[in-house]
Amino acid sequence: MSLFRHLLGLFCLAALVGNAAEVSWEPAMRDDTEYWASTVKQQAETMKQSQAKIIFIGDSLTESWDKEIWQRRIAPAQALNFGIGGEGPQHVLWRIEHGILDGPSPETVVLMIGINNFWRHFSAADTTRGIEAIVERIHTRHPTTRIVLLGLLPVYEAASPIRPWIGEINGGLTKLDGRNKVEFLDFSSAFLETDGNQRLQLYQEDHLHLSKAGYVVLARELTPVLKLPAALP
Repeated sequence: MSLFRHLLGLFCLAALVGNAAEVSWEPAMRDDTEYWASTVKQQAETMKQSQAKIIFIGDSLTESWDKEIWQRRIAPAQALNFGIGGEGPQHVLWRIEHGILDGPSPETVVLMIGINNFWRHFSAADTTRGIEAIVERIHTRHPTTRIVLLGLLPVYEAASPIRPWIGEINGGLTKLDGRNKVEFLDFSSAFLETDGNQRLQLYQEDHLHLSKAGYVVLARELTPVLKLPAALP
């Protein structure tokens, strides 16, 4: 094992045990306030003027949709991308409180969030509760909106300490499936080899973010769920 992987493992293990107290989930601003606040403001203004049917909310995995795939497959379904890199549930809660859903009710919100809180030393249980809080906020604002809740995708190799953390979150989120117009979907198997390691061609070199091929797979999985245009050849 390389020194990098060894240090990563130690750091990740510390993240699993570093937050014993239960988190009270309240909206929180980001440290990079000027850029982040301006982005939130822009998203809120876009939402007020929008007739979007689908809103994607999340972190960099949402923000970084391959542009070609987004324009060909997702945008035609009248979708908006409200992803911001580095987000955790606490930041999404703040964005909701400050306008990103203050507009006409979309038909669907697609939510995938949580992975960044591993490096912030949040437990899986606390992160799950944070995601649940977001779902509750969305439902309160838009009771008729369908919420497509995506499980966290697998990152790093099968033996990485982050994998059981992800598994616990995805397992915990299954209880939301079928409640208050929530549909929970875990696409992990589409991104893994039979041995549990990543299908490397679907990820960038950091083994965290998706490659263009990865977004092709994600679009394919979402196609029947969101009734997207026909799959890419």
